[in-house]
Amino acid sequence: MARCTVLYLKAQKNDSMPPIMWKLRLTPLLLLVFAACRSRDPIVARVGRETITQSEFRHKLAEVTSSYQHYVITPNGRRQFLDILIREKMVLAVARASDVRRSPEYRSELERLKAEETERVREGSDYLLSRLWLDDLRKKGTLHVSDDEIQDYYRKYPTEVLMRHILMASPEEAQAIAKKVRQGANFSSLARDVSLDAETAADGGRMAPVIYGEIIPDLEDVVFHMRLGEIGGPIKSKFGYHILRKDSERRLAFRDARERIARLLEKQKLDQYLQSIQRKFPVEVVDEQFK
Repeated sequence: MARCTVLYLKAQKNDSMPPIMWKLRLTPLLLLVFAACRSRDPIVARVGRETITQSEFRHKLAEVTSSYQHYVITPNGRRQFLDILIREKMVLAVARASDVRRSPEYRSELERLKAEETERVREGSDYLLSRLWLDDLRKKGTLHVSDDEIQDYYRKYPTEVLMRHILMASPEEAQAIAKKVRQGANFSSLARDVSLDAETAADGGRMAPVIYGEIIPDLEDVVFHMRLGEIGGPIKSKFGYHILRKDSERRLAFRDARERIARLLEKQKLDQYLQSIQRKFPVEVVDEQFK
C-alpha cells in the first residue's frame, strides 16, 4: 500500500492543473495505480468472483507433504494441484451464494470461531509479552548465570538419578500400596494399575532422570539420599502421596550437566526476583477449594 501511495504522489508531482481539476482526475488515476499494484500478485485462475493468486498458489503448494513435493513441482503435478484448488474455490463460491451463509447455524459457528481466535490471539499476546520481558531481564543481567556459579553447583550436585513413583490421593491408600511393594509386589505393575500420575503410570511409574533441583522440592532431599533399589515414602507433596523407588544413580560429565544447571540457576534467580517484587503484586487465592 505504501508503494502504491508513492506511485500516486509521483503521478501528481509537477501537475500544473488547478486543484479543482485534480478531484476530477483522482478516481481514474487511483484505479490505474492500484490496479498496477494488484498486478504484482498475478491471478492464476478465477471461479466466479473468487480468485486464486500466484502467491496463494505457492502458499498452498508449500503445505503439501514432503512425500508429494517431487510430483507437484512437475508441470502435470502443478496443473492437477491447481484443479484441486479450483474445486475448493468452486465449493466456496457456491456456498457463499447459498442461503447457508444466513443460517443461524452458520452465524453461531462463526461467532464460536471468532471467540476461539480472539482467545488464541490473547494467549499468543500473553506468551509474547512474557517472553520479551524475560529477554529484557536477561539483557539487563538480572538473570545472568556465571561460569563460576555453574561450576560451583556441579561440584555440589554432580549426580543424576532415575526414580519410579506411585502417586496416590490419600495417606491411607499410599500406606497400603507401600506395604504391598515392600512385601514384594511388582512396583511397575502397581504403578500402571493405580498411580494417579497418568504420564508416568503408563511406563511403570518411571520418571524422567533428574539432577538436584529438577524434581519437586518435597521429594528432593529424600530422592538424593535413598540407596539404589530402596523403597521410600509415602511422602506428601502438593500433588498427593508418593511411593518411591530409586532405580539408578550416576555421575554426569560436566559438559552434559552444564546447560541443565544453567537453566536451574536462571530459574532460581527469576524466582528470587519475583519474590522481591511480589509486594507490588499481592496474590490472593479466592476459591476455598484451593486454600
